[in-house]
Amino acid sequence: MKKQFYFLNAAAALMLIAIGFTACYPGDDVSYSDLDLLTTAYDVNTDFASLSTYYMPDSVVHLKDTLDPSSNVDLSHDLDGFILDKVRSNMNAYGYTASAEPSVNRPDIFLTVSVMATKNYNVYYYYPYYWDWGWGWYYKSTDYWGWYYPPGWGGTYVTSYTVGTLVMMMHDIRNATTATDTIPTIWTGSANGLLGSSQATTQNRIEYNIDQAFKQSPYLKIN
Repeated sequence: MKKQFYFLNAAAALMLIAIGFTACYPGDDVSYSDLDLLTTAYDVNTDFASLSTYYMPDSVVHLKDTLDPSSNVDLSHDLDGFILDKVRSNMNAYGYTASAEPSVNRPDIFLTVSVMATKNYNVYYYYPYYWDWGWGWYYKSTDYWGWYYPPGWGGTYVTSYTVGTLVMMMHDIRNATTATDTIPTIWTGSANGLLGSSQATTQNRIEYNIDQAFKQSPYLKIN
């Protein structure tokens, strides 16, 4: 599969951005949407012009991290309908036709949409250095002067941030393999970002990223 990455390593980049975000000064003109990461990838061997119909389930899959269950954050289902409508409108605008009865009229594409949220923590340690004479000195066989950690100084602090992920995946049903029960994935669009508390702002960010995923995937267009 040929992959077009607009960000080389979304996970690593997001972690660095989150660290930087916690270090911003009050008044810095940085919004959550400025930190969103969007990645798309597609199968270069797929002739998208040969596709015409698709089926998308009427629900968004809410994924969980099974390796670290304690990091999972429950997402509201309030925006599920909005997400599906945005994906559907982009598919229709690109010339695809939704299949109302996939069991009767087998579609070319099976389209899935999933979301996930996890909470991450950063732990920082700090030890202020001092160069002093007399205060904090200690005795050895000879007088010693140097760097040291004054007792009771230094410490740690912890910051946390919640990352949300939205993933859209197109699967080519025409080339499904029944023996292995697999369906090849021919396109993915993934948006990652820090979660805020405003649902209205989150909805705007979702709308922008879904639209942008299709805009930066012009090869999907069949009309």
